[in-house]
Amino acid sequence: MDTARTQSIPDLVHGMAKNEYPGVSNLIHTRASATYGDPSHPLAFRLGNGGAGHTGILRLLCEYFIASRGGGFCIEWVSNHSRHSQIALLGDVVQVALTYEPEYEDLAIREGWARRVAKVFNDHFILVGPAVNPAGVVIDGWIKAAMKAIADYGCSSDSKHNNGIFQTRGDGSATFYKELALWDLAGVDLSSANFWRVTKPGTPYEALLHADHTGAYIITDRATYLTAKRDNVLVGTVPFVEGGPELLNPCSALVNIKAPHNALARDFASWLGTQEVQQMVAKYGQRWSVATPIFSPAEQQDMIRAERLRAKL
Repeated sequence: MDTARTQSIPDLVHGMAKNEYPGVSNLIHTRASATYGDPSHPLAFRLGNGGAGHTGILRLLCEYFIASRGGGFCIEWVSNHSRHSQIALLGDVVQVALTYEPEYEDLAIREGWARRVAKVFNDHFILVGPAVNPAGVVIDGWIKAAMKAIADYGCSSDSKHNNGIFQTRGDGSATFYKELALWDLAGVDLSSANFWRVTKPGTPYEALLHADHTGAYIITDRATYLTAKRDNVLVGTVPFVEGGPELLNPCSALVNIKAPHNALARDFASWLGTQEVQQMVAKYGQRWSVATPIFSPAEQQDMIRAERLRAKL
């Protein structure tokens, strides 16, 4: 297993690496972003995921699991966005993948090499942007109307002095494809968006900080926004629209049933669906600066009104 390079694995899953968007990279990261447990202990397995690792919940879960199984091993986190985590699982670069796109999870299952072992939690996409709200987005309104308002403002003469009013990651992540789906829902033709919609690749955290610095709207996820609020690094970015099925961001644990059997990895994936873990998920983040859960448990499709960001900020 190569832990010191980034490799290109095109076309391993139908439609996942190929893309009509030239900014989307086919590079799969193979180097560990973090080690959980004592790094001098043997490596039990590697865990693939993107944004959740930056919140600290992967560390919490992995270290708890290691202790509950008597210790003596460590786990590595390899950071890739959702589709690339799935390809890394196919290549046995990781042995458990936490991914966010049910359609592509179902594709891997139909292809006969993957199994969805557990649903771990629900993250939730949100539309955030500058507090001055130049596009006049209706707070707590419909996401379809909000995206249309941003596009209308971007194409208007009023925005000519304010290019880049919307920022996209453009990187093939679940967030990027959710954003494209939301533009489509709003009936927005992105061929008109060359100057008002700018691409800034990076991690969810990096993209949010850049949007905050430039005063742009952006689709991000609740976990990333609350992590940045915890770190006190946001200057003027506020949430506008959250909640609803269009913004659901479910996370599931997949294993590769064609890869060499890894008992601890499969034990971990199954454990993520237990009530014990769901209770940890429901509590995670409540002691942060914005006292609200970061995620909702697997069976809770949305945050209750009292736990939404506008109610807490």
